[in-house]
Amino acid sequence: MIKLKRRTKLGIVIFLIFLNLSFFVIGYVSYLYPKLGDFQIENVVETNKFLTVNVSPSTNATKYEVTVKKEDEVIYQKSDETNQIVLENLEAEHNDELQFQVKAFNKNDEVKESANTYNYVYQDASFKKDQMYFYTNGESISLTLDGYNQNEDYTVYIYYGKKIVYQQEHVTSSIMIPYESLEGYSGKLNAVLYNKNKRKISTFTFYLNTPVVGKVHILSPEESFSTRWNDVSIHFQGGENANHFYLNLYTNAGLANKVEVFPEDHVIVLPADYLLENTDYTIELEAVYEDFSEISEKDVFSLHVSEIETTSPVYVSHNPSFIKKNTEVSLNTSTSEATIYYTTDGSEPTVQSLVYKEPIQIQSDMTIKTYAVSKNRYDSAINTYEFHIGEKTPVIYLSPSNQFGNYGVQSAGYTTEEDMMNRLADVIERHLKEAGFIVYRNNPYGDINAWNAFSNSVGADFHLAIHSNASSTHTARGIEIHVDKETSPSLSIASNVYNNLWSIYPGNTEPTYNRGVKYARGELGEANDEYVRNGALIEVAFHDQYDDALWIAENLEEIGQNIASSIISYYN
Repeated sequence: MIKLKRRTKLGIVIFLIFLNLSFFVIGYVSYLYPKLGDFQIENVVETNKFLTVNVSPSTNATKYEVTVKKEDEVIYQKSDETNQIVLENLEAEHNDELQFQVKAFNKNDEVKESANTYNYVYQDASFKKDQMYFYTNGESISLTLDGYNQNEDYTVYIYYGKKIVYQQEHVTSSIMIPYESLEGYSGKLNAVLYNKNKRKISTFTFYLNTPVVGKVHILSPEESFSTRWNDVSIHFQGGENANHFYLNLYTNAGLANKVEVFPEDHVIVLPADYLLENTDYTIELEAVYEDFSEISEKDVFSLHVSEIETTSPVYVSHNPSFIKKNTEVSLNTSTSEATIYYTTDGSEPTVQSLVYKEPIQIQSDMTIKTYAVSKNRYDSAINTYEFHIGEKTPVIYLSPSNQFGNYGVQSAGYTTEEDMMNRLADVIERHLKEAGFIVYRNNPYGDINAWNAFSNSVGADFHLAIHSNASSTHTARGIEIHVDKETSPSLSIASNVYNNLWSIYPGNTEPTYNRGVKYARGELGEANDEYVRNGALIEVAFHDQYDDALWIAENLEEIGQNIASSIISYYN
């Protein structure tokens, strides 16, 4: 029995220790993670010189934050460590319906919202916002109040900056301020209305002897504009009397940047450094006199910025593999205003290398390495051209389309792609043979593998697949030519063929039709460096668009002769 009593006492002691420890743990956890209690907004009242929001206390709250909204737009926010939140400088217009919301925060910045939203109608008087705010020399200032209460005793102060320059007590709904009281002042002035408790209830900004900024209108870019990552030139009219211009850059997240710019002849350049790739912007041009942003003039346009492009690679005017002695070779890139650097000693070119300015005369075997640099683009790939002095009869392989079921715009005279491209190939072949070239043609009943194998077996110096294009919308236009990649052996001859054909294309004044040299990157069998040593595929305009189809149908001889001339000049 004695042993049993001792065990019972020991168990009680252990239980009490465990119980106390549990209370300690619970208390410590509560201390570390205090739970916020429920609370609500009780009222909004005027105290001393301010409005005050009273909320019932929330357990463990260390801070309260009030948000005031008007028509779901936040117009005021204030934080306070007490549950009586004083709203300094809250202003609204008479009869505005305001919504008050309060959040409580604990020491860990955990948040709890009030159980209610408090609706409040702003009954104080306010300056009419749509009254005149420009005054000129000699004019008295006339201000009008909304919600004037004859039982109130209102006072108006006029501030120039922080300086009080005029005071009028016991004002009524119509306030007249003699010009003589403000003579000598110009620019922005603020009228501040106080009630009998000296609480600021409304402000109104007006301008005295201030130049009026002219309306601003953006002439270009158009309202919606897309560009690669690059500087954007903005042409505008108006903005007279403004002495500051700003570009405000907005994204979906709001104002991303504000840039002061300095127009020259109504042209502003927005540097690419202020823009992000693959981003949509609303660009706002703001013309301001001094710092009077409230009366600035603005206009906007939408801007889509795509990714940073790469400078087009350098191509040469003549065939390197066999070239006549003393031939002058030009270096070119399709990127306008790019600078071409090159070496002739086999070293890799850099911006310290020779700058290309005039054709290079090939007097002996030599290696020319090139690359191009342009503003707001990545540098081009480095292309190597091994020039060898020699003569050879060029061998050309023509591979016109065999798509017999691919019809074009028949009302424009375009039949099928197979028919039209083979007729075009006939013209090219005739002119090449007249120039002494050896020409082979594909078998329309074969396939790409057979065509490539035959081209390689005859040692073709150039393999040209000839097609016409189509789009899903049947509205696309232009010509394009495909090579495998930037450093493909066919880049130079393909570029020369494209440039010469573009010069006679009827839509060459429209930049969007200028489709250029494209890189197949293994996707096209006849423009793949692994399958054919020097191949390209040309798309001679769009056969499903009337104007392009008509151009092809009516100009087969001119188009064929142009392509043949490009090939002939490249190898001669």
